[in-house]
Formats: sequence, C-alpha cells, structure tokens
Amino acid sequence: MVGRHRVVWADPTTAVAQAPIMKGAVLPTPGQRLVTRRDLLKYGVAGSAVVLLGPLAASSASASARARVSAAARSSNAVKRGGTLRFARSIGPTTLDPANTIIAGDIYTLDKILEPLYVTNPAGQLVPWLATGYEVSTDHRTFTFSLRPGVKFSNGKPLVAEDVVFSINRTRKDAAGPLSFLDYAITDIVARSTDSVVFQLSQPWAPFLSDLSVFANAVLPADFAGQSEKDFLTAPIGTGPFTLDGFTPDANSLTLKANPNYWQAGKPYLDAVEFLYVDNDNQRVLQVQGGQVDIIDTVPPANVSSLKASSGISVDLFPAWQVDLLVMNERLPQFADRHVRRAITYAIDRPALVHAASFGTAKPGGSFFPPSLEYYSASTPVLEYSLSRAKAELAQSKFPNGFSTKLLIDGGVQKWVTFAQIIKAQLQSINIDVDITPLDHSAFESTFQKYDYDMFIDYAINDISDPDEMASFEVDVKNGGSESYWSDYDSPKAITLVHEAEAEYDSTKRAALYAQIQAIVAEDAPFVALDYPPYIYAVSDHVNGFEVNPGGAYRLEDVWLT
Repeated sequence: MVGRHRVVWADPTTAVAQAPIMKGAVLPTPGQRLVTRRDLLKYGVAGSAVVLLGPLAASSASASARARVSAAARSSNAVKRGGTLRFARSIGPTTLDPANTIIAGDIYTLDKILEPLYVTNPAGQLVPWLATGYEVSTDHRTFTFSLRPGVKFSNGKPLVAEDVVFSINRTRKDAAGPLSFLDYAITDIVARSTDSVVFQLSQPWAPFLSDLSVFANAVLPADFAGQSEKDFLTAPIGTGPFTLDGFTPDANSLTLKANPNYWQAGKPYLDAVEFLYVDNDNQRVLQVQGGQVDIIDTVPPANVSSLKASSGISVDLFPAWQVDLLVMNERLPQFADRHVRRAITYAIDRPALVHAASFGTAKPGGSFFPPSLEYYSASTPVLEYSLSRAKAELAQSKFPNGFSTKLLIDGGVQKWVTFAQIIKAQLQSINIDVDITPLDHSAFESTFQKYDYDMFIDYAINDISDPDEMASFEVDVKNGGSESYWSDYDSPKAITLVHEAEAEYDSTKRAALYAQIQAIVAEDAPFVALDYPPYIYAVSDHVNGFEVNPGGAYRLEDVWLT
C-alpha cells in the first residue's frame, strides 16, 4: 500500500492553526506577515499552506481598522443582519460559466455563487473550503479529499463527490477553457464514496492544491442538476453564500440574494447584494460620495485624497498580487525585434510614470512577478530607464530610425489614460510615434485578444497562492492559456523552467527556477512591468467586514451593514 501523509482541516476560520505543515511548506520568518489574496494570475503550491507577504503588500490603516472592528463585532454578537449592499463595479459579467472566463466581472460574480474545494482567505492563506482535508501519497501523485459534511447546494440538494468529479472534469477537459491548463497534471478523478474524492496526477505537481482553489474549479451540481447547460448558466446553482434568479449579459445591474441553505450557519448577514456596472471612474467616485452606493472598486489614484476627506467614507488599499503591463505584439515585425522591445523598456521612466499617475499608491515595476508574490526575485536584471541605452538598442534593431505605432487602452480607466500619455511622450525621444487608441472595456478586451493591436496596457493578477499561474499565463505560449498574455512571446528556455518549477517541491529549488524565469523575461522584454498597485476601494463607514484577498477576491458572506 502506498504510504500517505494525512492533513485534516475542519473549520475555515481556524484552518491554518490546525494544519500540519507538509514537506515543502513555506513558514513565516520572525517579523514577516501573511498576505491577503489575489496575486497576479492564479495558482497555489501543494504543501505550502501559507504565502509570505512581500515588501509592497501593506494594507491601509482604514482597511485594518475595519477588519478589527468587524471581528470584534462578530465575536460579541453585535452583527446586524439584513439589508442590501449596493456595490458599483467597473466591469459587469458577460458569462457565468466558471470554466470559460477570466474576465473580472464574471469572476467576482461567480465566486459569490459557486465555491471550490480550497480558497485563499483574506490573509493570503490557502485553506480548505468544501473539503475538510486530504491524504497524499508519498509520490505526490494520489490525493484523496474528504468533503465537508452538511454542505448543500442552493436548491437544497446535498453536495456529493460526484459533483466534484463532474465539475473539475468539465473544466480540465475543455480545451478552449482559458484556465484548463491548471488542471494539466490530473489524469483521473474518482468518487470513492459520497464524501470522498480521489485525484490521480501524471506527475508530482507542486501547485496542485492552489490550482484547485481557482474559480474555474468551482463545484457545480453533477449534470447541471438536470438542466441544459445553457439554462443552468443563466442562473447557476451553487454552494456559495448568494444565489441568482437570472442573468442577462450587458445589463447595467445584477442582484444576488442570500442563500437560505448556506453551509456556514447564520451567514450571509446581508439579505442581498446589488451590483451596478459603471465603467467610468469619475462616475463611480461621485456615486459613493453621494451615498448612492456603499462600495466602489478600482478607485483612481488621483481621487484617493479627495475621497479620504469625504465624510462617511474610508479608502482601503489592499495588498495585491498584481502588476500593470505594457504588452507588445510580437506578431508584428517591429515587436518581434528584441532590440526594439528592449529600447522601449529602457525609454520608459517607470519611477516618473508612477509618480505622475499613482499619487503614492503604487511602486515602480521591474520583474513581471510583483514583490508580494511568492518567489519574486529582487535580483532580476531590470532594464532601468536610460535614454542612451534605449537609443543604442534601437540602433541595433531593424528599425534604427524609429516607426509609428498604436497604443490600445481601456479609455474608462483614468490611470491608463495618464500612463499612455506619458509613454507617448517618452517614446518620442527615440523616434517612436505613438497614437493612443481608447476603447470601452468590452471592446478593449476583445480587440487585444484577437491580436488586433500593436501595444496595449492592462493588468495581470495571480488569482491563487502559487506563482505558477502567472508564470504559465505570461510565459508558456503554447500551454499557458493566453499565448503569453496575447504577446506571442516564445522562449523555449523559459518554458522549460516553468515546467521544471511545476514539478519541484523543494522551496529553495523552486525559488532558483523562478529567479531564472524572471531574469530571462526581463532581458527579452516581451512586456514592460510598469508598476505594482494595490487594490483601491472606497467604502462607506456603515459597511463592516469587507476584505479583499491578494488575488482580488471578496466573498461578502461576512459583510454586514450598520
């Protein structure tokens, strides 16, 4: 019989304290704090129960105070139940199929309705959710998960192992699914009993537990609870704290209602959540200032000071596994030229860019890994601003006299507009003439994903606790889900290192592999890491318990209104 390590976590609120640390676990050193969630792109490390907070990931005083007050109120039974939370978001949902989206508006709707076996909590820790724990074979190829007893779907049907088998098989076998690559190592899933699921892997896979926590691996009822797939996805049935009666794409709002069958007794505290979709930054700011909404997301850095001065509003800066990128299309001859990409990178003064656009909320970029992400390498050979080096690189290229190009942005984001204007001015110094093309969000996303662009600015987020998601998504052009963030960047050496890191459980060796990957990407410059921002939210003072993990997720079952 194959030997096993057993890990059992019963309560998501106390999971880390109870969990035995397995081989390869990352432990905090004295003075280090634990991160919250939603780092760059998406995935976690099996055996790494916690993720360390990097130097940039510091919560604002208001967010920390809000969490302390809310925790104290919950412990003293002072929670007020009921009410509707009004939440203005920058992006609305386009689909409610967890296996076929990476759009923020979809993700942050789905994660209120559907839940995975594991989640990353606001402290950045990977904790059991629909599972209570697991057994793993000594060769790290067989994982047996125990399901949490008493969990029901919103239709009242109990969660059973067949639901897990159906859901994750659906995700991993969908070749078109943008995150199916995360389940690459899974070869078979079997329901051993109604409350036990066995996963077989083709090889040791360090990010496995974290991969299971991604929203794409959320658990649906087997066979869509007897509905057609199309009908089910208009009003998904899940185990999450909220339910949805119906969904219309491109609508201006969406209302979630409390799930009466939610497995966490007494939660959610809210009766409902009303999401309003407002893609203009200034309009969202005016709405929260006028009391029309309770929370807004993606607060423009330029508005932070004025919002802090507004009565009854707090501005919360949450640690983020995020990096803002200038991406170049290597299917075009000018950007297929490595010297051109390096020239552009040298020509952009990132400290000046951040000073002008972030108003002290962000840090200048360097590696495509943010410093808050596990295995970030501070020794990455960043191409720092140097006009002389930029001109020298361009002189070595096939375009020594410069050229004209276009820069695609989401025109509703103030920060992107400012970034684009500054980049346009800085690239003029090396005879690269930039025409800025602003589009609305939906057109922006579809345009760059069709490669109908020269350059574009966007952010990348690691959704789970392991950096493999970001590394694969941005470097593995064939199997990473996005053709290297739609840049078509192809480095066989970097891809080989990504695959080696996926199979490596030794933390020191993984760190060395990811340091090499970051160095290769920095030297090749397929994209420019512009800055490392936090998640910025404006929250009315009567909202309690609102927290965002480093991956950007906020679940809302613990939120209540005074």
